[in-house]
Amino acid sequence: MSQPDNGQRSPQRQPDNQQLTTSPPMHIVRHHPTDHEREYLAWYKRLHHPGLSFDPASLVQAARAQWAHWPQLALAFMRCTRSWPESELYTHFLSPTERKNRWKFAANIPLAHPTLGTLLVDIIHDAAVPGGYSIGGIEHLDRVLGRHMPVEEFHALMQWSREENAKREARR
Repeated sequence: MSQPDNGQRSPQRQPDNQQLTTSPPMHIVRHHPTDHEREYLAWYKRLHHPGLSFDPASLVQAARAQWAHWPQLALAFMRCTRSWPESELYTHFLSPTERKNRWKFAANIPLAHPTLGTLLVDIIHDAAVPGGYSIGGIEHLDRVLGRHMPVEEFHALMQWSREENAKREARR
């Protein structure tokens, strides 16, 4: 018995002895990123990473105790509330985008920390902040050297290096 055509099609029941034809199952296409794409994504994530929460209290305390003649550096450490670890050896306190615009190197100064060991602090000129300095980052000197290096030993090494450079320049 056929039904009248009123512009709508009604589903028709297939006889039990016929199989319904269906489209083949869809396959999920997985894209395996190329080395270039992986490198770009890693770069993008590093560039736009918001940083990790950081408590500078122990660094501020150490700076106040050891650098009393540079109070602006303790203030600079107080602003270090986000960190961008580069590796186990170095931690940045400026985001990747800030580093491009604000990195104006001033000095490296060693700082003895009770739990982190001897740190080499990157001080940068920063006219936009009180005191005129920011902390660019810290290098974990004891980890770099694989042994503890007291601040006094670091100063002696730097003095020796300056003297050797002066001798070399005098011979020219």
